[in-house]
Amino acid sequence: MVAHRNEGPFTLLAGEALVANRFVLISSGTAMYADASEEPIGITAGIAASGAPVTIYPLNGTIAKVTAAGAVADGAALYVANDGKIDDTALGKQIGINLKGAAAETGEIFPAVVWGPRGGSDHFSSSIKGMLRMADDFFTYDPTATVGGYAAVSDGGAVDVGDASGGVLSIASTGNDNDETYISSMHEVFLIEATKNLAFEARVKLTEAAVDDANIIVGLSDTVAANSLLDNGAGPMASYDGVVFFKVDGGTVWQAETSNAGVQVTDTNAGAFTTAAWTVLRIEVDFNDGVTASVRFYVDGVIGATSTLTIAGLAEMHVLMGVKAGGANAETLLVDYWEVVADR
Repeated sequence: MVAHRNEGPFTLLAGEALVANRFVLISSGTAMYADASEEPIGITAGIAASGAPVTIYPLNGTIAKVTAAGAVADGAALYVANDGKIDDTALGKQIGINLKGAAAETGEIFPAVVWGPRGGSDHFSSSIKGMLRMADDFFTYDPTATVGGYAAVSDGGAVDVGDASGGVLSIASTGNDNDETYISSMHEVFLIEATKNLAFEARVKLTEAAVDDANIIVGLSDTVAANSLLDNGAGPMASYDGVVFFKVDGGTVWQAETSNAGVQVTDTNAGAFTTAAWTVLRIEVDFNDGVTASVRFYVDGVIGATSTLTIAGLAEMHVLMGVKAGGANAETLLVDYWEVVADR
C-alpha cells in the first residue's frame, strides 16, 4: 500500500459540479476541470456543486490520489486528460507517475506522485538568477528617451504619459484612415527557445472614437515597422516572428496569432473586445517538447485561444503595442502596464 500526503489545501468556488480526485484549473476565479493539454493548479478534495466552495490540494510534488481516464500502465508517465482525469497518453506536459504498483483501470482512483506541469514551480524559477523579467508601469516614461526607452513608428500620432493614477501610457493615431502609431521596447531581448518558458502580460484600454473602427496590436514581435497592422482591417503583417493579440477595423473581438516568419496560426475569436474597458491580455509560451511551443492566450484571466508554434528559426522579439485608425477619427490605446517574464 502506498501512503499519500498533501499539504497546504486551499478553497475556491466551483465553476461547475466537481467530484473528488480530479485536476482543476482557475477560470474566471473559479475551479473548473482541467482538460487534455491544459495546466491544472490542484486536485479536488471532495464533491462540490457549482457555486459551492471546494477544497483543493496544490500540486507540490507529493503523492496524491488521481482518477484514470483510461487504462494506465504501472509506472507510466501521466498527463492531464479531459474532465480533470489522468492518462498515460502524452498530451501537454508530464504531470506525474503512476505509483499504484500495477496498471490502473478506466475510472479507477489510484496513487500517483504529482509534481505539476512545470516540475512543481509556479511557471518560472523562483530564483532571480534563473529568471529574466522586464516590465514598465510608466512612472518615469520619457517620450524623448532613446536609451533604455522605446522606439516609435507613427504617421504623426502622439505617445506620452499623462496625469493618471499608477501611470498610463497613451498611444494615439491621427484622425486619418489607416494612420498608425506603435511603440516597441528598444531592443529585441525576448526569445522563444526550446528549453525555456515565457509569459507576456499587458493591461490596456481603448475607447473607440467610432463604433468598431480601431485596429489594435499588443504582444511580442521581432518586427516593428509601418504596417505592423495592415491597412483596412487586414490584421498583422504577413511575415514576422512573434505572438500577439490584435483587433481589426469592423471587429468586436480580440484575435490571437502566432507567427514564425510567413507561417501564421490565427484564432479569430480569443475573447470579446469591450470599448472603454480595462482588459488584461496575457500570453503564456511553454516550450512543450522543445520542437514546438504551446501558446495560450488569456483575456481577463479566461483562456481564449491556444496554438502550437514551431520554435526553429524564431528571432528575438520586442514588446509591440500600437493602434491604427479605421476611419476619419483618432484612436487612442491606453496601457497601464506591460510585463515579460522568462526563464533565463
